[in-house]
Amino acid sequence: MSTEASAVRNGGYGYLGSDNIFKVLNTEAEALKYSPTGRVVSFADPHAYGNPVVPTGTGEYDQLAIKLDADGTLTESEGLTAPAHIGKLVKELQ
Repeated sequence: MSTEASAVRNGGYGYLGSDNIFKVLNTEAEALKYSPTGRVVSFADPHAYGNPVVPTGTGEYDQLAIKLDADGTLTESEGLTAPAHIGKLVKELQ
């Protein structure tokens, strides 16, 4: 899903939702409030609408939906591949 640059924020805190999808919020308190496990990680990259994003090269961003599967593998949305450092953060929440 394409996202306009004006919606993108840098940095925040990530957590796994009850569906094991990685989400990012602006503050640690917000992330802790929504994290079913009470575990969060510091996230230094851009995000929008609760999802990490990657630049498309056209001035917009693609939102990444990253799910941590029970076996520890990652499932990414719509054929997009999450950068390795983001995948590592998600796995830290296992």
